[in-house]
Amino acid sequence: MISRRFLPSMQSLQAFDAVVRSGSFTAAAQELALTQSAVSRQVAALESQLGQVLLLRGKGSVAPTPEGQAYAKAAHSALQQLQQAALALRGAQDTGRLTLAILPTFGTRWLIPRIPRFLRMHPEITLHFTTRIGQFDLLAEGVDAAVHAGQPDWPGARALQLFEDRVQPMAAPALGMAAEPAGGTTPAQIARLPRLALATRPQEWDGWMVAYDLPPAPAPDMVFEHLATLAQACVAGLGVALLPPFLFRGELATGDLVALGPEWGNGSGYWLMTPEHGRQGDAVRAFRDWLMTEITRDDGFFA
Repeated sequence: MISRRFLPSMQSLQAFDAVVRSGSFTAAAQELALTQSAVSRQVAALESQLGQVLLLRGKGSVAPTPEGQAYAKAAHSALQQLQQAALALRGAQDTGRLTLAILPTFGTRWLIPRIPRFLRMHPEITLHFTTRIGQFDLLAEGVDAAVHAGQPDWPGARALQLFEDRVQPMAAPALGMAAEPAGGTTPAQIARLPRLALATRPQEWDGWMVAYDLPPAPAPDMVFEHLATLAQACVAGLGVALLPPFLFRGELATGDLVALGPEWGNGSGYWLMTPEHGRQGDAVRAFRDWLMTEITRDDGFFA
């Protein structure tokens, strides 16, 4: 039988864990959506219950004592185990629900138009979508899988590569003609155009320059948060950008954009990320298998 005297509240454990991980009462309060004083009270209650000083508080800083460091490891492990157990229960009880995090442009231009095929194959599965850019805690946010572009270095997640990420320099037709009226556009000529870039890929143009043995260039003329906005800036004639052709076939077909050079592999890829811990449910496996089938049937990925 476990004595309640030595069992702290979940709120106290979460507050203490957040403070140790973030190294700040302020950051912990933001993470937990509490006030700083509320977090401080929870930690103080934990210290009082255990009869130990767990944190050394300084002006603008906080650090665990040796006893606090040892207890923090145990607390974090216990919280993770409870989270994983909850995920397993949810997977067992809610096999027909699938929550997916998708990239905005990939979702609207490639994935969503194909979803009716998935639902016809799996009418028993209910899909919930959230739009996310960048890494986040899949378990903490209740997301079963995420489509991610870049490198597979995502803590707490396992990666399945969907396909290689290939881009192509594209611009409005008038800008392409101004660069080289006849005979095609060389990499050096492309490099002299106003260059547009994606905020999440600030070094992509540098890699492209190296690939074509061009000298380093100044920073891009404009930087955009979203891929769709970047492409629209190209259509408006603001500059040239490295865009994935499979997402902008429509603009290439209508002539709103022209390709100024061949496709280039930027060393990254598109990945399906799932939580590293916990059971992978039937809905996730069904979506994964369907996604790989869709990619195989899409010749545009391998052009």
